[in-house]
Amino acid sequence: MEAVILVIHLIVALSIIAVVLVQPSEAGGFLGSSGSMSNMMAPRRSGDALTRLTTILAGVFFLTSLSLAIIAEHGSAAKKSILDVATTDQPAATKGAPVVPKAAAPKKVKPTAPISR
Repeated sequence: MEAVILVIHLIVALSIIAVVLVQPSEAGGFLGSSGSMSNMMAPRRSGDALTRLTTILAGVFFLTSLSLAIIAEHGSAAKKSILDVATTDQPAATKGAPVVPKAAAPKKVKPTAPISR
């Protein structure tokens, strides 16, 4: 189920990008015509098909984002976080390194002969 919603989410995201790039700039936007103050006071056009399609795609994108978050939250009990795996395993620096036992303290040996000066 998660894979199906993820594919729908990606298709909707790409569709939003395409629809927004196709729309004409209405009020002298970033790449639009030179903006004058007369354009700012002009009445807005009613929503055409591209505007409605953008709104619908944005709503579907929101719903798929929300559903993916909910699915990820409920399915996280069996999955481990990257941080959990890193703290429970050995540190990365010691993996693959040879195991060297700690050096034991040298044993005190009694001299066999008397010590002379």
